[in-house]
Amino acid sequence: MCRTAIFSTADSRLVSAILSKSYPNIEIHCIITNKPDSQVIDIARRHNLKWACFDQTKYSNRIDHEQAVLSFLKKENVKFCIFAHYMRLITKYFVDRYPNRIINIHPSLLPAFKGAKGYQDAFNAGVSTSGCTIHYVDEGLDTGDIILQRSVPRLQDDTFEAFQARVHGVECEAIQTVLHTVEV
Repeated sequence: MCRTAIFSTADSRLVSAILSKSYPNIEIHCIITNKPDSQVIDIARRHNLKWACFDQTKYSNRIDHEQAVLSFLKKENVKFCIFAHYMRLITKYFVDRYPNRIINIHPSLLPAFKGAKGYQDAFNAGVSTSGCTIHYVDEGLDTGDIILQRSVPRLQDDTFEAFQARVHGVECEAIQTVLHTVEV
């Protein structure tokens, strides 16, 4: 079993969905956040998982922040990382230490609507179909190789909240599918 860390800023539903299943090749070992008040800390406690908060405002630069995170991951023998709405770009320095062992769940059909506002950008653009993408993380903004995409129609009478909830539901299912099949 490969020790795995979930990185998240606040998406407790997605983290809970990941933790609701067991997977053949990975063991969820800990949760990492960069927000001291994140709901995922409570989830980690409920699931008796280790957790750590690395608030980037406490570090003088991005590399110092990443070195602290990487030191923790090394100490915990974490070999695989899942970014579940972790709203932070990482550098080549970090990626080079986990090549093809970091995946991200993104709320749009990449390459459309990259960045932190995938749900909102797709909705505002009036697309007829959006969805989610699970991809490997590289140092670019949502540019890593795509592992899986799932489509979600935008209904004519959708509110943003209804649309976002449907995409989110598909994200939860898609990450579970990927984690059942991932080879690490």
